[in-house]
Amino acid sequence: MTEEKEICYPYAYGRLNASLDMLASNLEMACIREDVEVDDKVFELLKKMVKERQTKAVDESYDKH
Repeated sequence: MTEEKEICYPYAYGRLNASLDMLASNLEMACIREDVEVDDKVFELLKKMVKERQTKAVDESYDKH
């Protein structure tokens, strides 16, 4: 017998949301470790884009009824 599992969407959203923040920070740190020169403006833009998408996801998640 196979147990059917359901996705816990609030938990999944929280993990994904946190992962996006970490992605931007981890990329910046990886570039520093690997001595890859990237203008700081690129990381600022990436973080801004992540924040915009997080905000949009929250706004779109509200029940529109």
